[in-house]
Amino acid sequence: MAKCKVLAFLLCENATRGHDGKVILHGLFDRIIAPRTPRDNKLFFAYYKIVVKEPCTIRLRVFDLDRANSEILGNWCDSFSTIGPVQSIWALTTSLFNKPGRYALALREETEGSEPLSLVSTLLVVDEEDN
Repeated sequence: MAKCKVLAFLLCENATRGHDGKVILHGLFDRIIAPRTPRDNKLFFAYYKIVVKEPCTIRLRVFDLDRANSEILGNWCDSFSTIGPVQSIWALTTSLFNKPGRYALALREETEGSEPLSLVSTLLVVDEEDN
């Protein structure tokens, strides 16, 4: 049984935090253009909002669906000990997705001594830039 409940999981061009602590999302999307050169790389953000029922750890995992579900490694992980609603963001870069194709971004709950529990995933389509 999940120790948290996912209320939202979105990709956006930018995310800021207001004075009241609210996260403001700008430019929601599910498709990007693969960068041609390293200078074309851009940051974007994975936003999530959950309700923590019991202490837990949440991790983002990224899979290349067109290349045998190979995983793109990253250190996107948050641990929570306080019960209640939480919202946060992880910064990613377009350089992770340098080949056109389909990618899955999966939010998972990880508990020591248990198998990871898939909470939600979203599809990201990476297109080639038109010449």
